[in-house]
Amino acid sequence: MNPALIAIVLAIGAGAVVAVSTRDGAAAAIGLAVSLLASALLAEPLPSVGILGVRIVAALLVATLIRSAMRAGARQPSPLGWPSEAFLATAGAVAGLGIAVGLAAVAAAGGVPVGGGGEPGVGGPIDAGSAALTSMALTTAAGTSLLVLGIAPFIHGQPGARRAIGLVLITQAVLLLRIGIAGPAV
Repeated sequence: MNPALIAIVLAIGAGAVVAVSTRDGAAAAIGLAVSLLASALLAEPLPSVGILGVRIVAALLVATLIRSAMRAGARQPSPLGWPSEAFLATAGAVAGLGIAVGLAAVAAAGGVPVGGGGEPGVGGPIDAGSAALTSMALTTAAGTSLLVLGIAPFIHGQPGARRAIGLVLITQAVLLLRIGIAGPAV
């Protein structure tokens, strides 16, 4: 378990909460940028410099496009407010950890290596401490958190910037879930 990965997951959630709950277009774009930039850093070990650079440029480009779209459109704040959005993000992250622990238990029962980065858990029984906070479990938690936050604006939002933010969060959630469940792409 790496404490930096936990801080990155918290930054992803906080940025996404700001992106979906604020009235200010600039704050929403900054929150989205923070969430996407932190998602690019959520890997153990970090990807190569070229891949990391592409992810950072893409995150900043998306935030810039959303900010440009928000200048002309009507403001669409969250009807729930940021405390409820933060609670939903936390619930999504806890659900993601539960999914990751369940998948780790199934994999360990089948003799498949569990966790990432050379962590314990190959074969045999696993304990809650070693399975709960692997890098793959934290990636799954971040993905489910973004999925929960992105679904409501995408489905119920007016056409415009709020729906676009929801779509971006859902897209990033799917990417994080893929990495969290199947491991990094080779």
